[in-house]
Amino acid sequence: MQHSSKSSSPASPLRLAALGLITAAVLSACGGGGGNPGGVAAPGAGSGTGTPGTGVTPGTGTGTGGSTSPTTPAAAPATVQFISADPSEKSIVMQGQGGINRTETATLKFKVLDVYNRPLAGQAVNFSVSVPALVRLNQASATTDANGEASTTVNSGTVPTTFRVIATLPNTGGTSGANISTTSDSIVVTTGLPVQRAFSLSAAKYNLEGWAHDSSPTQPATTIQVLVADNFGNPVPDGTPVIFQTNMGSVGSSDKGGCNTVNGGCSVDFRVQAPRTPTPGLPATPCNTGPGTTPDNARPGLATICASSTDGATTIFGRINLFFGDSTVGSVYLDRKPVDMTAGVIDLGTQGSAAPKVFELQFNDLNLNPLPFGTTVAVTNMVGGTAAAVVPATVPNIFPRTADGKELTDANVETALGSRHTFSVSNPAGKDCTAPLTSPSMSPSPRRVTM
Repeated sequence: MQHSSKSSSPASPLRLAALGLITAAVLSACGGGGGNPGGVAAPGAGSGTGTPGTGVTPGTGTGTGGSTSPTTPAAAPATVQFISADPSEKSIVMQGQGGINRTETATLKFKVLDVYNRPLAGQAVNFSVSVPALVRLNQASATTDANGEASTTVNSGTVPTTFRVIATLPNTGGTSGANISTTSDSIVVTTGLPVQRAFSLSAAKYNLEGWAHDSSPTQPATTIQVLVADNFGNPVPDGTPVIFQTNMGSVGSSDKGGCNTVNGGCSVDFRVQAPRTPTPGLPATPCNTGPGTTPDNARPGLATICASSTDGATTIFGRINLFFGDSTVGSVYLDRKPVDMTAGVIDLGTQGSAAPKVFELQFNDLNLNPLPFGTTVAVTNMVGGTAAAVVPATVPNIFPRTADGKELTDANVETALGSRHTFSVSNPAGKDCTAPLTSPSMSPSPRRVTM
């Protein structure tokens, strides 16, 4: 038997080259690129190598095709908004009145949004003010930043006023003719500096139990308040400092001998303690030194507290007095006349049986000062008659002034300044009598004046 065999021959290099050219042409037409099968490097789209006689080795290569992406058209401005003011409380002081916590310049910020409610950068913004004759606009136009924001500043003038800033987007009126715009919040211009005629002091209590009693570090005897306004009757800016000094007791705290105003006022604690008798001219304060001042009152048991501030050139000050009262009755006045406390019995005179006996008693301590605020006054253990309620039934808050409302001076140191109380007693049995009245006495606790 005779066998035959066929031998295979390698593919023709010419045929492979033609195939490579066709493939390259197809890839090029599709807009991409890749390697050509081995043997022939096609122009343009890729490159490859082949080894004749061993088969086809794919080539490697890269290629890029043309592409397009959608372009977002530039958006038009849709609105401008007022977003902030600095100072945040929207208040500045008049020109030349600046200082700590006071500024003469306001910064106002606006934001522009497009029709897609996105911040619009590069937009022109024009500014104007509502009262151009009274304030100065520092920047009449600006261009928005990447956040769509633009700012301007305004300086105060020499008179108090209020103003607003108008932000306008030019060339946005369209057929309506009105450009897009908005208005800021109102900004207030005021002096902010304290003036003497608007400097006011007051105390929660004036007649304190302090002649023989000390306060505790945590429980003051009273608080002193100061209210300060400017020349136009507006509260001074927050943080305006007020200093306090006293010739008796102590005022303020361990870290500050005064206070800083909030909304035009502030307060400090006052404690009763030594010294209890004033020393003339000690300490020296704006209230007792310099032109137009008078010495502090030298009355025993009367403290003088001086408070002061400044407008930058002039010291503003005021003073207030507090009584250091004693709990023991030192003297009594019956119907405005002094009574001999050693007599034992005070004769009220005669009164018809059908009418009550009405009289007034004034109670003073040993320095002719009022008893402490809140001391109870009552008639007790009355025999042969009845007594109506005492009016007032407690010692009231007594402001240290003379009967005609004038400030206490050394000339009236001996004036009795105790509280006055009205009594009414009657005889229910209808018998004529002379009503005896025993000497007043003070019970230690609670404080009571008993008859």
